[in-house]
Amino acid sequence: MRDSRTAGCEDAVPARSVHPHEVRVLTRPRSLPADAILLRLQVDGPDWAMALPPVPDGAEVTVTLGHPDLLPADTGPARDRGYRIVGAASEQRPLGSVADLLVSGELRQAAPAWWDAVLRRATRAFDLRLGPVQQVLDAELALHAAALEG
Repeated sequence: MRDSRTAGCEDAVPARSVHPHEVRVLTRPRSLPADAILLRLQVDGPDWAMALPPVPDGAEVTVTLGHPDLLPADTGPARDRGYRIVGAASEQRPLGSVADLLVSGELRQAAPAWWDAVLRRATRAFDLRLGPVQQVLDAELALHAAALEG
C-alpha cells in the first residue's frame, strides 16, 4: 500500500485526536430504562399536552421541549395528564417546536392503545439501545436521567 503522506496528501484525512484503535464504550445513564424509546412530536405551543391522550394508569412520562418558549406557564395540567416536563433545549441549541417523550418498554406493553395513539403523532422515534442516538441526544437524555434519579 502506498503511503499518501509522501504524495502530499496529508490533508486528505483530518487529523484524529484519539488513537486510531481506541474503543469508546457508550453507556446509557443508569436511570434510563434499557428499552426506552424517545418519541419526538411536533407541538404547536405551550398547551401541547392537552392534545395528547393522558398517560394511563397513573404512569408518568418525562418530557423535554425543543425551545424554552414551549414551556407552559403552569405545568400542572401537563403533569395531571402524566407528562412531567423536565427541561427545555437551550437558546444556543434550539430544536424547534418539538416535545421529546421518554417511554419505557414496560409502559408500551402495559398500555398498547395509548402507545399507538402517541406513536402515530410522532415525527421521529429514537431507540436508546443505539449508541449514535445517545451521542446526538445526550443533552436531552441527561435531563430525563436526572429527573428519573431524583
